Amino acid sequence: MSKTSLIWISGFLVFAVGSGLWAWNRFGPTSHKSYAQVSTGFPVARTIDSSSNACDLVVRRYRQIGKEMQFELAANAGGLSPYRVEIDQNGKKQTFDSVPHRYGTWLTLPETNLNGGEAHIKFSSLGQPGCQTAAAFDFDAAISNEVLEAKDWIRQGSKDNWLDVRPVNKNGKIYLKDFANYNDSRTKVVMIDGIAVNGLENGIEVKPGYLYSVTARWIDAPYNDWWNSARNRSVRQQNIWIAGLQKEKPSTTLTRVDIPGWFSPSRGINVDFDTRFPEFEPIAGKLVMQYRLNNYVPAENYYKRGIKYLWNAGKDLPPERLHYTATPNFFNDKDEKWFAQLSKEQVEALAGVPGFGVYAYDYEFWNQHYPKEVIQRLIWFSRVVRKNHPQMHLMDYWGGGAYTNPHINTVGGANPKDFYKDYTDPKANNPNFEPLPNGDSFREVFNTTPIDVYPKPMFGVDKAGNSPNNFVLLSAIHSLRINKLLPYQKDNKFIFYGWNRYMPLYKDPIVPWNYQLTDPKGELIMNQLEMMPASQALSFSLFSLALFDGYYLWNDAGPSAKNPNAYKLSKNMWGWGYEWYPADGKTPETEVGRNTSGGTAATYWDFPTEYYVLGNWMAKQIEDILSGGKNQDLAFQLDGQWQEPKKEQALLAIEKKQPFVTSIVKGNQIAVLAVDSFQQPQATRKFKVRLPDGMETEIELYGNWPSLYRGTLKK
Repeated sequence: MSKTSLIWISGFLVFAVGSGLWAWNRFGPTSHKSYAQVSTGFPVARTIDSSSNACDLVVRRYRQIGKEMQFELAANAGGLSPYRVEIDQNGKKQTFDSVPHRYGTWLTLPETNLNGGEAHIKFSSLGQPGCQTAAAFDFDAAISNEVLEAKDWIRQGSKDNWLDVRPVNKNGKIYLKDFANYNDSRTKVVMIDGIAVNGLENGIEVKPGYLYSVTARWIDAPYNDWWNSARNRSVRQQNIWIAGLQKEKPSTTLTRVDIPGWFSPSRGINVDFDTRFPEFEPIAGKLVMQYRLNNYVPAENYYKRGIKYLWNAGKDLPPERLHYTATPNFFNDKDEKWFAQLSKEQVEALAGVPGFGVYAYDYEFWNQHYPKEVIQRLIWFSRVVRKNHPQMHLMDYWGGGAYTNPHINTVGGANPKDFYKDYTDPKANNPNFEPLPNGDSFREVFNTTPIDVYPKPMFGVDKAGNSPNNFVLLSAIHSLRINKLLPYQKDNKFIFYGWNRYMPLYKDPIVPWNYQLTDPKGELIMNQLEMMPASQALSFSLFSLALFDGYYLWNDAGPSAKNPNAYKLSKNMWGWGYEWYPADGKTPETEVGRNTSGGTAATYWDFPTEYYVLGNWMAKQIEDILSGGKNQDLAFQLDGQWQEPKKEQALLAIEKKQPFVTSIVKGNQIAVLAVDSFQQPQATRKFKVRLPDGMETEIELYGNWPSLYRGTLKK
């Protein structure tokens, strides 16, 4: 072998090895690694006395959050919690008995009564008598009242040193501020309502009256590599509602249908719309399908709050008032191969479905594009169901409608320009709806068309901080508009089919959700999924009812018990794991739920459902226009230029990342509905719209929240 060949081979091997090492370091597994917190400049306590060599207890850093004080403790022994804490400031003493403390947090004193200046603090372990320490710290009276009073805000979600977001008041303005400001050497991205933001550690000005979902993610790779489950990833989420909605100044032309002053999400873990909302009948001609969420609230409470069809409602209700989602469990979990070999007679014999008001096929684990043999048998099955129950709303959620959601976006999804043609030549994009050789077709059996509006991943972020999730609403509007253009669906009902949480698609890490129990007293942490933004839930609800025929809001849990301590812990329990930290440091987890009966407590704060119901209530305020009204997109002005509406307006809003402005017109009455899915969550946009009578008027959009108006036209 020549010298030249050896050089080439050696060079190739060096390149190959180098490339392999680069790829391994760039994409290879790192979940086993740990990353230390980078110092964030918190003040250091000054040790006064740490005489206990048995545990070497010491106070390291501290931080002040309003009147709350947090202290970082370190020791060479475990089992020290709880503590007796004493504060002495110029002879004024405060004592806190049996203060709990767990790994991953700083010991917290929620309410102190201190003046500005130095104070001394003493910690005495109740878990190991004789273990104690004392230190000095400084209290800043100037910021003691910066955090809003507890009655003015609600926060639920994770609770540890990684994320600690609270509303603060500065010069009469409200800011969201992350007091934790946790950083390690990994990439960190913080989002509010699914849009990346910067500077939360310094405070971001927001408006009161809204709910903000703050999510922080860490990954030891570029953020857009979040899909790589081999990397070291972490997530925290806190959901914060702030009281005090500020009403918009009234317009001379349009009146805003705003979030009512009586509305707030529940303060507890259970929803309470089923008792706190005013009663209202379902909107005429609309379909609203939800689940009974509280087992102590009667089903009638839901029907009297705008819900047309219910599930988990009890055994006494007739099936026509219920909805049902049929999974493979209906066929005893048998697969599509089994179904495909059944005879027509065997299939028809299986179609003994009760006369539900709404019935949806959700044959998960089957191929969503059915083989022809399965399509034929589903047609046989559906014909019997429709014949037996002609008033039933029948749909195929799993396989989808004739035109399924292509999930159009500008961050790696389908290109909006590729779909302009659908408005001039509308066609099904779902092969399930192609007629069979014998002429049979899904086109004749389904009378309800669903479009998937499940929350999408919040990575694949562009320079504006937008992710695929910001495009879900507009893509769904486009999809249902095309479905409505298909002649064989002209008499169908068209709905959004949604869920309240993000379903992990990339083995995403789980949110450690915090629960404060009182019996037994302690801190329970159960891993949960990320919640969708409240602004998105309200948009889905309003647009589904204004432009289409309503929504089906799926839920993955049964009705919950009223007792917030009603949890049963087991290593084999369903879910993603849990941790139990008793306040006394010794109560075993078997004692959790000891004095409970009648069901299990809610496992997460379902605020998205409350905002879906809020949208239903707001749409009820324009029912007179929705009933028989016609949809018409409106011209609007941006940067001095008028944007004239086109039939593909939803696609243009995606392509140009612009607001979407539409209306419903009935006679001389008009309802205007608009949203900006892309602007920063704290931004406000005011701009002119042109009404059908030629009148120009101004509307306002805040963050990604929808705005609804009504008014009277001149004609």
